[in-house]
Amino acid sequence: MSVKQNQWNLFDTEACTRCGECFHKCPEMSLPLEIAKQEINALIDGQDSKHVLYHCTTCFSCNLICPHDCKPYELILQRWNELYWKRGAPPIYRFVCPTMESNIWQMLEVLMPEDEKVEVQKWMNQDLKEEVLLIGNYTHLFSFIIGNSKLLDYFTPVDLLDQWECGAYLYQGGYLDVVKEIGKNCKSTFDSHGVKTVVPFLDAVQYMIDTIHSKEMDVKFNQKIINFNKWILDKIENGDLIFQKKLDFKVTIHDNCYSKADGGLYWNTARDLIKKTGCEIIEMEHIKENALCCGFGAGASWKNKNRIVFDILAGAKRKYEEAEATGADAIVTYCGGCLYLLWAANELFSSNLKVFHSIELVRMALGEKIDINQKMHKKRAWDIITIISYHIFKGLSKDPFRIEDLEFTEEKWKQKKFRFLRFMRWCFRSRVIQFLFRKIFGFLLPRMKTKREWENDGE
Repeated sequence: MSVKQNQWNLFDTEACTRCGECFHKCPEMSLPLEIAKQEINALIDGQDSKHVLYHCTTCFSCNLICPHDCKPYELILQRWNELYWKRGAPPIYRFVCPTMESNIWQMLEVLMPEDEKVEVQKWMNQDLKEEVLLIGNYTHLFSFIIGNSKLLDYFTPVDLLDQWECGAYLYQGGYLDVVKEIGKNCKSTFDSHGVKTVVPFLDAVQYMIDTIHSKEMDVKFNQKIINFNKWILDKIENGDLIFQKKLDFKVTIHDNCYSKADGGLYWNTARDLIKKTGCEIIEMEHIKENALCCGFGAGASWKNKNRIVFDILAGAKRKYEEAEATGADAIVTYCGGCLYLLWAANELFSSNLKVFHSIELVRMALGEKIDINQKMHKKRAWDIITIISYHIFKGLSKDPFRIEDLEFTEEKWKQKKFRFLRFMRWCFRSRVIQFLFRKIFGFLLPRMKTKREWENDGE
């Protein structure tokens, strides 16, 4: 499928006073006010941005900060989209393109235990019915957090990899033209199979369907969209779901970037649900509208392809420092996309925090058995680290690319042996090699991450 470049005008230029508050009060960058003004002027005028396009973590906060609701976030995405057409996507992005060879889902399949593989394949091959639960690309990576739960009995769970989370993570990278085509494909799939109700596991997917595709991209879905966390709360309220025990955890909550997208609806719903499990919530310094990204968003603002992973993990390190400072037992995310990055960071930084998806707390409160010791989670974290490391080495010799193939075919999912990947994963089973890898990574991180020039200049 050929993706064409469109003209995007999502930012309200007339209403903008060019005050710079959006970037000055940004929890991630906190640019000095004068530099923030220079940056908003440069972005509006289509001139070169020195800082924002190369340090923004695509966290949505600037939209909430803007006093005139001008949508500065969309302005950043628009400029990133223009950059994409000039330079392409960075090589490391190949691993999150489900329709490209050697993507993370294809590679993970050779590392998965057989029982989990069977469960995932069942979701992937499931025929769509009138009401479906979208498992999602990133929940797929930690499928055991929801696999075999009685919550799935209420729906037809499907795992449609070539829906790209309805374009959610590519939207954050500014791949607007690609995302529009993904939206068209998703709509076509639902319509052609007679789907009437969609329950996304990710809040981000609901927001993409309800808001981004319908209001920004003119792709209007006919299906009813139900928020999964809200559905669980309603089931608890009407007595269909009954918690069997009260959990005794002190947790701190990671608010994902998309939780800011609808003015607080998602972060409040998640907290209500987590409180009902009995957990005590200890908040971090930056939460809700000021929450820090898990780190993954730093990959959108790349300048040097070889620094992307280090920028991502530098963001994750900052998030972990805040989480650990709370004294909580665990960090809880309600985003499957953040989960895999938080777990990889947890292992790389040797954190003592447990990492839970909110659905795991719900399952424990319902009396379901989960891996409370998190041995499976830690193994999966090293699976992810192995795959990312593989792509780092492979990407050294690769050039930026264009995302062309959007639809999934059996040929693209053809089983490969990935001998070198499996050898790498065998090596990472050794605690000694894990220890050495952490040391090497810790040494490289401050040296390889992109420098924040405005801080270095002492401004």
